[in-house]
Amino acid sequence: MFSLFTIALAVCLVATFSNNSRADPVPDTSDECMACKAEVNELSEVWSNSTTIDEILKNLDRQCTMKYKTDVKALAKCQAKAAVFVQIPPSIFHGMEDLAWPIPDGMCATLYQCKMTCCGPNDPPEQVHLSLASSDKSLMGVSWVTLNEESSVVQYGTSADDLSMSNSGIPTTNYNGGNWIGTIHRATMTGLKQGTKYFYRVGDGSSRWSEVFDFTVMHDDDVITYAIIGDMDFDSANTMANVNKLVQDGKVQVVVHSGDESYADGYEPHWDLFFNRIQPWAARVPYMAAAGNHEFWYNFSSYKNRFFLPGVVDAGGSGDNMFYSWDAGYTHWVTGNSETAVDTANFADEYLAFLEEDLSKVDRSKTPFVTVNFHRPMYCSNDDECVTKASKLKSQSEDILLRHKVDLVIGGHVHAYERTYPVAKEASTQRDYVNPSAPTYIVQGASGNRENNKGPYSNLPEWSAFNDQSIGFGLLTVSRTSMDWKFLASVSEGEPILKDSFILTRPPAAKV
Repeated sequence: MFSLFTIALAVCLVATFSNNSRADPVPDTSDECMACKAEVNELSEVWSNSTTIDEILKNLDRQCTMKYKTDVKALAKCQAKAAVFVQIPPSIFHGMEDLAWPIPDGMCATLYQCKMTCCGPNDPPEQVHLSLASSDKSLMGVSWVTLNEESSVVQYGTSADDLSMSNSGIPTTNYNGGNWIGTIHRATMTGLKQGTKYFYRVGDGSSRWSEVFDFTVMHDDDVITYAIIGDMDFDSANTMANVNKLVQDGKVQVVVHSGDESYADGYEPHWDLFFNRIQPWAARVPYMAAAGNHEFWYNFSSYKNRFFLPGVVDAGGSGDNMFYSWDAGYTHWVTGNSETAVDTANFADEYLAFLEEDLSKVDRSKTPFVTVNFHRPMYCSNDDECVTKASKLKSQSEDILLRHKVDLVIGGHVHAYERTYPVAKEASTQRDYVNPSAPTYIVQGASGNRENNKGPYSNLPEWSAFNDQSIGFGLLTVSRTSMDWKFLASVSEGEPILKDSFILTRPPAAKV
């Protein structure tokens, strides 16, 4: 049940954790919005006191009918609100009760009766994040958000005092999931030289600019460390702080997020909050994401619009961020999509065809290691998800992964950490990681969210090498001959705690 105190507290939490450089978005106080929120408050009490879908339907219908017996239009609107309640999975609704989604605001935005603004009209650009948006290594993508600017400009150069290069980008204003009001900007920095540090800012090209950020372009032969996060929401403070420190110290060059970014679940202000919180590191190193099941709202439109990933400016993916491939250092990555718009596990035929073709073209002399990542796990042992849904994904794609000798497969979704031995067709092929004949599977859905981590687990299959329930993140360091993996528990102070590690090696002379 939702009291006015609960709703007020939720709003205060959003304001408290927002980017300090921005004003609070102007709330919608229109008559239509206020009336909607008042009615949703009444309906939420009916939902909270019910235990089954049938009871919910009966109670909601009864309440709407009693209130609007003679007003056909009002009755139809009430029933529309009730229908939205029924569509919300109970597990997600439980999270909303835990202040993840202010029910009246979110419900009425979903019904397009309340507007959710990203930010204030005079705020500087926010939610800045980089991406390896192209196979062209001399190009870096950048995205940001403002309320209503009609122009997108990035200025950059090799000195913070001389941003002598600039490119115009594309402002996107047609994205309206959850009645969100804002402008998403995408631009590219081109002509970049490997090993060079650049400074940049984004804005309208005139008077409103972001702060100046910096990044360093990677060499093709760099030893690169990736921070691997998964299932991390807008409130996972320790993991965010730990990753940020590693980035600021120059110990992480790319961040990979294997789905379930922000846990906004259709409440768009939480996307804004999430991107503002990760901006300190996402504006300095490329942030490469995959779609998860918590992004399925509005047919993934928030995810599709808020990221700027390979395949958008050139070939190399679906063109809408849902799947793509990319290279960094000695690793070729394929980021896949294991989701559907109705929250089920599936690899679409288009993705499987792309995966087969893409892997067949990998030059292992340049990128000797191949990693595939997506949201749902194929091998895991500690959740119902690991039975029927994982089996389906294995039946769809495992032959492709084996045929092309993929080294590492990274997923999330299950809120725990697990590492396998090299495994094929439900059987481990060896107990070490020296020139393995099958992929090693990592479940890293442990980075912290409102649903908490799961476990501990027992009776593990023979292919399961290690599992842990700590909130944490992975570090993957790749050289020409090895992939050095670590899983660390996030901490509020001090150094993250090492929980698990292994090294996968492929000698240069090994036949792959």
